Amino acid sequence: MIVKLLFILLILAAGHLLTHKAVPWLFVRVGRRLGLGMRMTPITRKRIARFKRIRRGYWSYIAISTLFVTSLFLELFVNEKPLIIHYDGKTAFPAIADWVDKALFFVNIPSFQKKSDFGQAGASGVDYRLFAKTCKNPSLLDGEIEKAAKKAESTKKRFERVEPRKTGFQKANYERYKRRYENAAAELAELERGRKVFSEGGAWLVPTLYPFSPDSLRDDLHGSWPLGPSLAHGLPLGTTVGGRDVLVMLLYGFRLSMAFALLVAVVGFAFGVLVGGLQGYYGGWVDILTQRFVEIWGSIPYLLTIMIIASLVSPTFLVLATFMIVLRSWLGITYYVRGEFYREKAKDYVQAAIGAGVSDWRIITRHILPNSLVPVVTFAPFGIVAYIGALVSLDYLGFGLPPGTPSWGALLRQGMQNVKFHPYLVIVPVIALAATLYAVVMIGEAVREAFDPKVFSRLQ
Repeated sequence: MIVKLLFILLILAAGHLLTHKAVPWLFVRVGRRLGLGMRMTPITRKRIARFKRIRRGYWSYIAISTLFVTSLFLELFVNEKPLIIHYDGKTAFPAIADWVDKALFFVNIPSFQKKSDFGQAGASGVDYRLFAKTCKNPSLLDGEIEKAAKKAESTKKRFERVEPRKTGFQKANYERYKRRYENAAAELAELERGRKVFSEGGAWLVPTLYPFSPDSLRDDLHGSWPLGPSLAHGLPLGTTVGGRDVLVMLLYGFRLSMAFALLVAVVGFAFGVLVGGLQGYYGGWVDILTQRFVEIWGSIPYLLTIMIIASLVSPTFLVLATFMIVLRSWLGITYYVRGEFYREKAKDYVQAAIGAGVSDWRIITRHILPNSLVPVVTFAPFGIVAYIGALVSLDYLGFGLPPGTPSWGALLRQGMQNVKFHPYLVIVPVIALAATLYAVVMIGEAVREAFDPKVFSRLQ
């Protein structure tokens, strides 16, 4: 137990260094390579320093950002597939391949390991838990060898009965029984060879820190599902009604919720800034027509629309995020950015740039936009809170991600259905959701206070 706690602390420390040291350093270096001026202005330095002095928001940001970046590597330490598996000279890295396959989702990277390649009977995926048990106790294969021997003997007798009739219309029957006999004999030989390999220590694996996946069933425990929390049985938060580990569902659900909210917020706000900026800069008919469209589009009940679409088709993560972006996330920020652009365009530095013949796009992106991002930075954390809540709500109602996806909304739905006898199924996801939303709100409050223009415009 102590060793696992030390590993968890080590993983979190590595995640903190990656989030707050490696990623910023890489971001600055890449920006400079692209010819961008990656230097902070004095006012930005003051804002960041003020944000760090607001402890509740700053530490919430450290916690949430570290946990999210660390969760991007969940397959490497919370996964049924081991980090390394070795059998009779053959070595594979299933968990690493699984992580790479999901990280590079646009490339098909095989992570499937066949049973027959690792001393187990069959052509389906390796049973890694059975493999680990067999490494410790090779006699577990004796029962399978006995069954395989009986199967091979029975198929052999059937084959011998049809062997004399291997010509004419009985030839197809003969070939079928011959294949069955050969397959059964090969399976028996592979199991016997596997028994020898396991006994001689030619098979081993390196498991992940918590060797269970979101789709793994906790059938290693006795009793009917759902099972309550039990540290003694290696079950910190219990199981769901379907037998899946609640802790695993919670961790993967956190990554899913944060990734969804960040994707919707970043893409939606970027598009909203573009629309609002064009409205505020050009004004006139561009502003009037665009504003009427925004008002009409904003009257669409987006959650109801998504529920109607989800009842017809099962949306994936990207499809659901696209619906949220198109229907809602870009609308609200357009009002604030439009107003900021109207205010900044009237100032002397913009008029001087226009008079100097600077292009409209350069004025928008290099002159006005940097001075109009205060509402964007201020409202972004609260947008993330709203999008997490929207995803959880849709999943809870059954109109969100496909069944089987590890999500907090699905956990809450199961909890409400079993709240009387298994209240932990409600308590656990509610605490996780409340803590996450509270932390993000604290970040938003601290950012709003740090970026308050009145703070740095007062006479000292």
